[in-house]
Amino acid sequence: MPLYQYGCEQCSHEFEVFHKIDEKITIECPECKGKKCRKLVTAFRTNLWSQFLDDMERKVSPHKFK
Repeated sequence: MPLYQYGCEQCSHEFEVFHKIDEKITIECPECKGKKCRKLVTAFRTNLWSQFLDDMERKVSPHKFK
């Protein structure tokens, strides 16, 4: 399940929630219990690119990793 970041429009508290992509749920602010929360735009991060670069470095210069 993805982790989503939400922001409360009443108290401006930001928090994270796990839920399915297509799941329709009502989000409640954990601070003020307000119901007016919106999903925030966040960056998607992965370490796959750095793993790929490390693997290529091991193939090109195996002596560095001994």
